[in-house]
This record gives sequence, C-alpha cells and structure tokens, in this order.
Amino acid sequence: MERMKPRFFEPYHCTILRIPLYEIDIGGGVYHGNYFHFFEIARDDFFRHLGFPYKKLVDEYLMHLTVAQVTCTYFAPLHYDDMVTVVTGVEELRSRSIVMVQRIDRKELDGAITVCVQALFALVCVGGKEGRRVSSLPEPFRNAIKKWLNGV
Repeated sequence: MERMKPRFFEPYHCTILRIPLYEIDIGGGVYHGNYFHFFEIARDDFFRHLGFPYKKLVDEYLMHLTVAQVTCTYFAPLHYDDMVTVVTGVEELRSRSIVMVQRIDRKELDGAITVCVQALFALVCVGGKEGRRVSSLPEPFRNAIKKWLNGV
C-alpha cells in the first residue's frame, strides 16, 4: 500500500487546539482513533466559519453528513499539551457528497512545522426520517462552500 504524502492546499481553514490529557494512551501519545475527534472538531469549526453550523444542517434541513470513506496517514505522534493546527480544505464538491482533506500540524520550539497526521474524508449527505436516504446537499450549504472555495 502506498503511503499518502502530506498535502498542502488552498484555500484552507485553520482550527487551533491543545491536546488534552484524556486523548492520551498508555504509551504517552494520542491514541490513533482519537485523532478523529480533532478532525470532527475542526470540520464543525469550518462549517461555522462558512456561516453554516452543522446544527443548521440537522435542524433546518433534516440532513446529516455521514462518513462514507476515510483514508488516514500518521506521520508523527501527538502528545499531551501539544498545540496543533488542524487545517481543513475541500477537495471535491458534488451534488450529494463532499471530499475534505484535513491535516494536523504541530509547531516545534524552533518554529518548524511538523505534519503529524492527514486524512481524506468522503462525506455523503443523508436525510429522511431515519437518515438512511442519500440526498442532495442543501443548495445554501453548497453555495456557502463554493463561495469559500472562490475566495468570496
């Protein structure tokens, strides 16, 4: 399997986080599954930045974005109290789905940036009473993303 290389992309949205103690495993680093908590926090922050909080998607449109596929590559471990930046971008926007790329970077004491982990998320819009029906992304949500991608 070929290892995904770190990607640098524009435009991007940054979310700054401090690694909390409860995300750390017995080995002293962030448990591999817990990185997804940071990605989720950053995606939520990104949607808020667009003026389209996830709660709006759920409450007003009765829609959810469900993870259909994820690819994640770990480059360097994170530890308790690390200050990190979660960089979020949109790789592809379709009528019913969005592919997002997210990267967690740590700034070292000498100012260098270490790419720690990167993931690609394919998110599919689902709706209906039980959230089982693939649906089109709400047009206002798609427009907010398009506007952001075009730098408007």
